[in-house]
Amino acid sequence: MEDIKTRPPGVNATGLPLAEDLMSGAGAIAHFIFGNDSEGSRRKVYHAADKLGLPCFKLGGTLCARRTTILKWIAKQESVV
Repeated sequence: MEDIKTRPPGVNATGLPLAEDLMSGAGAIAHFIFGNDSEGSRRKVYHAADKLGLPCFKLGGTLCARRTTILKWIAKQESVV
């Protein structure tokens, strides 16, 4: 396993810089998951975060998530079904 101390600053275990991995706002998360950031898609993101366990967090009042974490969550959901 890679030691976090050997990684360049701001790079996660997948090699993706944090700035590229982090999504800020329900619109950005909706666009990543659904391909658009319509009001309906943003509402689906809030619903998934509240009721379905979508892995996200708040920075101030803004909903944020990592692309890599959401992809892992989706893969886990697929394996359960």
